[in-house]
Amino acid sequence: MADLGTIKPRRLGGNIRDRVTVATALVVGIALVIAGATLLLILQQLLVSGVDNALSSRARDLTVQSESGTLKGTISGTAGDISLVQIVSSNGTVIASTSNVAGEAPILPSHPALRATATATVSDSPLDTGTEFRVLAEPITLPDGPGWIYVASSLGQVSTAVNQVRNLFLAGLPVVLVVIAAIAWLSVRQSLKPVESIRRRAAEITAADLSQRVPVPRGSDEIAHLAQTMNDLLGRIEQAATRQQQFVGDASHELRSPLTALQIQIDVALASAKSSEVAAELAPMSGQVKRMTMLIEDLLFLAKSTEARPMVLPALVDLDEIVFEEVARLRALGGPEIVTSVLSAQRVEGSYRDISRMMRNIGDNAHDHAKAKICISLQTDGTVAEIIVTDDGLGVAQSDQEQIFSRFSRLDGSRVRDSRGGGSGLGLSIARQIAESAAGSIFVRDRSDGHEGAEFVIRLPVAREGL
Repeated sequence: MADLGTIKPRRLGGNIRDRVTVATALVVGIALVIAGATLLLILQQLLVSGVDNALSSRARDLTVQSESGTLKGTISGTAGDISLVQIVSSNGTVIASTSNVAGEAPILPSHPALRATATATVSDSPLDTGTEFRVLAEPITLPDGPGWIYVASSLGQVSTAVNQVRNLFLAGLPVVLVVIAAIAWLSVRQSLKPVESIRRRAAEITAADLSQRVPVPRGSDEIAHLAQTMNDLLGRIEQAATRQQQFVGDASHELRSPLTALQIQIDVALASAKSSEVAAELAPMSGQVKRMTMLIEDLLFLAKSTEARPMVLPALVDLDEIVFEEVARLRALGGPEIVTSVLSAQRVEGSYRDISRMMRNIGDNAHDHAKAKICISLQTDGTVAEIIVTDDGLGVAQSDQEQIFSRFSRLDGSRVRDSRGGGSGLGLSIARQIAESAAGSIFVRDRSDGHEGAEFVIRLPVAREGL
């Protein structure tokens, strides 16, 4: 069963906090810019409307005087007034005006097409103030015929007020965006805390202990529902794994007894065989029964090794003693020459039985594939003990150097059954299982001296003092 903690999510464009914060700041920024532009437009319209009302009020006052004929020549104005008044006849002659535009041509080049009150904004003013002017044209009746009253006022104060509001808005916009982004970031962070807790717990759950569950946050939101769904899924996975382990364990136990009885019967038949023909027929059967027995033992070991509780409590193990025993066993099998080098005394933490089995599986693999020589070394750097088993066989292709540790994996050159009944494809898988349970590792590589063959490297942490 795969390790649930090795599943890593893909990262797409940063984390959720950053994406939500950027999106929130962007949306709020666009909304504020639109709102600010609308506010400035409304403010300008309101201020201009106020100017128009003031111009209209003054025009009404002047209309009464102009129609009575009392307004001629110069019209009085206030000191510092940035405004002007002109009374123009129908032929465009200025009859009266304020002193600041005395002698000037009409401020409007032509009368409005309709004799009705009209307003306009002009930028070319005879006062030459550098600002735009708002002009109101009011039709009047002069003693000698129809005419117009032009009342104009500077829009400088309107522009100043609008510019001040705009500058204040532009200065405050970055501050508002920073505050909004910070609030969004903190809010999303707080909201995603349960998700991070769920992720950390899910990363800790492995096939060795499926009884763990992810924390369910308070409330009934989507995250709580997700956590509950994950726990339900983990419960179903745990039940399936438990049933599988129980099946393998029960099947292995049930098969061991009849296989043992069959092996005894074959051995008795071989011992009492009266002809070589009978012995020749029984010998392959004995090999197949031995192979089946070893396969059952391997399956039972794997079933036990995936249980949450440890099979054997860790203890101090003399690694050099196990290596010497394996060297002696391989030499007793005959075949390739067994050479040892750098066999230093070293202790590790683990199960003596399991580490011996790991060493035996690696040794059997080297014995099956070596042509003439197997070299075994044991050395340490003070923190990690390293066992290297080198053979002069055909080696392992780099594309297969990881595959050979998979369960029931046999390469094309490994399909021939050996005399010990192996070849099930579980030996190297079991060796890796044992190494990893002891916090170590095992892998295969090409020979470091460049010759043909393979090097199996076992690395185990050195035992702590006082265990």
